Amino acid sequence: MNQQPPLGVILTGGRATRLRPLSEGMPKSLIPLLNRPLIAYAIDLLAAAGLREIVVVVGPTDDRTGPAAKAVAPSGVEISVAVQHEPKGSGDALTSVGDRLAGRHVVVLAVDTILRGELRPHIDAFMKSSMEAWFVLHETDRPRDMGIVVLEGDPAAGRVVHLEEKPAEPRSNLALVGIWMVAPNVVEEMRRNPMVSPRGEVELSGTLSVLHEQGRPMGGSVFSGDWLDAGTLGALISTQGALLDGRASLVAADATVEDSQLGPNVVVGARAVLRRVTLNDALVAEGAHLEGVQASHVVVMGDGQVVSA
Repeated sequence: MNQQPPLGVILTGGRATRLRPLSEGMPKSLIPLLNRPLIAYAIDLLAAAGLREIVVVVGPTDDRTGPAAKAVAPSGVEISVAVQHEPKGSGDALTSVGDRLAGRHVVVLAVDTILRGELRPHIDAFMKSSMEAWFVLHETDRPRDMGIVVLEGDPAAGRVVHLEEKPAEPRSNLALVGIWMVAPNVVEEMRRNPMVSPRGEVELSGTLSVLHEQGRPMGGSVFSGDWLDAGTLGALISTQGALLDGRASLVAADATVEDSQLGPNVVVGARAVLRRVTLNDALVAEGAHLEGVQASHVVVMGDGQVVSA
């Protein structure tokens, strides 16, 4: 019997408190990176891996992410929206997708996971395996701050023998990057009998960790490309610089820049106006007006406020 292709699910919840004040008044999914919303990178990653059905999970008051996702989706990719009515964790966000999950392998992606490289080999490995879950991993120099996995045998891919969140004594440096692949039977278990944490939430990694301890087979593979961070203002600026690929700046077509020096690593948003400005390692938000300023490692807000990054 032909195997149904996996369903992509993008989780957009979270208050993005570490991205304030840039995140104030906008969902995390719309935070700009190279003048594109974060949701565009998530959709591009899944679409490039061959996924043609993607569900975007939003909060109850977010009426902006869905239209933005549909606007940036490549041709041939179907975008639908599911609502998580209360902030009850990533596992609850997944099951909020409802009946569309029935019988499907699912590739779940956190919206602020920025990867540069090929995801498809990891999905193919999962789909060809008998594993009930699969984790995409990357080496980290901060294993005590991450979910950490130990693989059996091949250091690049294989069966998971240990899975631990923020271990005091890490047994490897292979971290979860914010992509979880889950087989249909596990998805159905999560829908029927969610595992609620002491905090009252249903966490995807926590649920899979419990199932792994019960002996359920799980695998993982190491992502060989770049794992970039968009979780703080400083990380967003660093990731922006990596994606600029050596270009000094990126200026929106309808922005105005006069008597100014930009770069390295400066992105100027739509309708911004800069006069007599010198900037490096900076993000200028849409609609910002700035005159006579020298600054580095900053975010310039839409109201002209300059915030250290």
